[in-house]
Amino acid sequence: MRVKILILLICIFSSAVFSFADEVLNQSSNVQKPTFNEKFRKKFHLPPSKRVDYKNIDKSNLPVFMDDYYKAAADKKRQDFVIPKPDFTPVGDIILPEPQFRAVRYNNPPGQRNIDLSKIVSNRVAASAGILSPDKTKMVYTKCFFYPRFSQTSAAAYFIPVTNNENPYDILYSTNVMQGDVTPIVSVGMDDFVDTRFVSLFPIDWSKDSSKIAFKEKIGSNFVQTWQTNVIIYDFNSKSWKRLTAVREAIIYWWRKNKNIDLKDYLWDIFPIGWDKNNPDRLIVYAYAFTDKAPLFLGTWSIDYNEEKSLLVSIDSTSAQIDLNGFGLKEIKFAH
Repeated sequence: MRVKILILLICIFSSAVFSFADEVLNQSSNVQKPTFNEKFRKKFHLPPSKRVDYKNIDKSNLPVFMDDYYKAAADKKRQDFVIPKPDFTPVGDIILPEPQFRAVRYNNPPGQRNIDLSKIVSNRVAASAGILSPDKTKMVYTKCFFYPRFSQTSAAAYFIPVTNNENPYDILYSTNVMQGDVTPIVSVGMDDFVDTRFVSLFPIDWSKDSSKIAFKEKIGSNFVQTWQTNVIIYDFNSKSWKRLTAVREAIIYWWRKNKNIDLKDYLWDIFPIGWDKNNPDRLIVYAYAFTDKAPLFLGTWSIDYNEEKSLLVSIDSTSAQIDLNGFGLKEIKFAH
């Protein structure tokens, strides 16, 4: 009897011991081991990362498969998508700065037009603006050519016949220089080659009857110093040109005889201005001598295109009346 009671007590004790051990093991199994991220944060004293409890996320609106995604996208109303309008300026509000031109009398102010040689070394050529005859049947322009081997230039004048002689602006704006003659009507600076010598040719104006055109020929060195200016006349009736040198000889003669001054010992030149308004067959030129101070005025002179007689208009006045005959384009500049 005692033995049975002892066996029963041992069984009860063993059951209690195993129950306690199972409870301890179950509690230890519920304790989560720290992750690598938690160990890293603890080592470097970083705040613990927030755990996301996925059990509390409402999964009713989340598509799980692609079919669910397409279905959810199809159920979305089109008016919920607002496409922003592009921001742009209407074409009508854009103003493009285009050059504007008008037809004017070419030689205005008289004698002030010249050919621009500032870029001739790089471009090898410089061209003048076209000048339209008073009867609107002929146009002439000039070109200046640069030769690098000699640092020298030559010049030529070209003629363009005009068929549409109604509006000067339309003629000047639309006439193509490729329509002109290949052979120049005047050619200067090609007779010989001299280092650093430049020759330029530029239209002065047409005669009133459109039968002749006057040019000024400038001869100098290094594009800076002008040695001499000459007047050249081309006659469309005879189809020939002539350099008017008599006026220079008349000026030298007058100053030697009346003032006992030999201009050959000084640097001086003439400045062609235009055709005489009171005598359409004659051209007006001014003459100046260059001193170490102000230029010395040598008088206003005129010469006929045949060089029959040179006249002194005034020894101290530059008030000669100049006739404006040819047409040219002038750019109209607008203030921005």
